[in-house]
Amino acid sequence: MASTFSTGLRIELQTTGENSGTWGTITNNNFSQVFEFAIAGVYAKTLSGTGPTTLTNNDGPQTQANNEARQNQIIFSGTISTTHIVQFPTTQKTYGLYNNISGGADVTARLGATGNTVTISNGKYRLVSTDGTNWYDIFTLAGLGETWIKKTGTYTASAGDNIFVDTSGGAFTITLPSSAAIGDQIKFIDAEGTFAAENLTVGRNSHKIQGAESDLTVSTDGAGFALVYNDSDNGWRLKYND
Repeated sequence: MASTFSTGLRIELQTTGENSGTWGTITNNNFSQVFEFAIAGVYAKTLSGTGPTTLTNNDGPQTQANNEARQNQIIFSGTISTTHIVQFPTTQKTYGLYNNISGGADVTARLGATGNTVTISNGKYRLVSTDGTNWYDIFTLAGLGETWIKKTGTYTASAGDNIFVDTSGGAFTITLPSSAAIGDQIKFIDAEGTFAAENLTVGRNSHKIQGAESDLTVSTDGAGFALVYNDSDNGWRLKYND
């Protein structure tokens, strides 16, 4: 009776008495290629065209290229400007997915031809798992994902706030915390694209901003930025890239 293969990692399952003289080799290949890639494999996948792209999922011990879907971490690259669908098998698995595409495209990870999807934004990494039917974001479920709030008027921020700022009803001030420690961070995004006409003022609340003892006025539509606290000499520093 011939070998069969597991549903998820496509491991070769040998029957009793089969493969005399080669059983050890097949077993070693299972460990060195199947298990090792599934536990510690980092695979670079170049995407092109309009997609969708289906990850390979072949039986038994294989090179990384012959079974891309069993890899532990997948790095997507290429030059694409529109969202690209990558099709995964509908089996249980945990993945780390990094969207390193040039051109600004998001990656949509889809289970099978029509199944559940999850988006990996351009330049971002997501640690996800699937039961074969649904995707689950591990960081979010662990309470480690970002939570955002929206403000339309005067507000005193706290360290860790991520704020969509809506000044469409008029300019206002968001005041920084009265106390701060190194590494404290607050993020701001122009929610409605109205900062030019209706400015956001970031009140320094006794701390310096960019080393200056003055409030910060933001007048660029669509601005998005973070402030990270350094020390009393420099205060809050601008961080443009996350």
